[in-house]
Amino acid sequence: MNRKRAAVAAAAIFCGVLIGAKGMALAGHPFGTEDAGTQGKGNVEVEFTLERQHGNDGIKTTSLGNSITLGITPKIDFAIGYGYDFMKVEDGTKSRAMGPVEATLKTAVIEGKDRIPTLGVKAGFSLPTAEEDQVALLATAIAEWTFEPLTIFANVGADVGTRLAGNTGRTTSIRASLAGGYEIRKEWHLLSELLWEKQTSPSFPSGMEWLIGGKKEITETLSVDAGVRWGLNGESPHVTYLLGFTLGFRGDRSAQAAAQPADDKK
Repeated sequence: MNRKRAAVAAAAIFCGVLIGAKGMALAGHPFGTEDAGTQGKGNVEVEFTLERQHGNDGIKTTSLGNSITLGITPKIDFAIGYGYDFMKVEDGTKSRAMGPVEATLKTAVIEGKDRIPTLGVKAGFSLPTAEEDQVALLATAIAEWTFEPLTIFANVGADVGTRLAGNTGRTTSIRASLAGGYEIRKEWHLLSELLWEKQTSPSFPSGMEWLIGGKKEITETLSVDAGVRWGLNGESPHVTYLLGFTLGFRGDRSAQAAAQPADDKK
């Protein structure tokens, strides 16, 4: 119990330090938090991720993920993503399965200025790849503040379960997150994030996790990232290790510039 309280306190202090500083960075893996920026018309971003999760139940899961984001207009992105999981339980039994496929649209609805945040929304659906899994409707509200060299991101959202796939049961969850990225030197970013999630059923407890990580921009169109996420209560995975890299393919640069939040153009 003392270890968990210490972890919560450390997470709160770390995020507080970030919020009290000044700076800029971009969201994306290893964050679970969305940023309000869009790619710009004709630009494409491809993300590859590797995650290793150690559950409190002894199950170890290795996940390979891939997502593709396309700027279909200067202010609207279309994204599709999926993952493949390899699981191993304590007795050595192994299994593997493909996770759900997610398709979403994202747009910035209000441009930020000075201390006013850029506001955006992201919505879509999740399609099941296994029997009895559900089709879920996805929605996220996004806020983004930039105080160079710090950027702060806040999200609230929900995954609303349906019976559209013929499944007998359905679950709905709500979530919130706060993340910060601080540019400690040119093209090097220190990252931290707090995640909270809960199923709407009163009988289900909430889960909370804290991440610390980093991102390096190798070139204008290539970045790598890594992080560690700890569970802050018994309902969250014990620890998750994250690694990823992102490739950008740029088309119309004028459209890309128009898609950036106002604070990022300074």
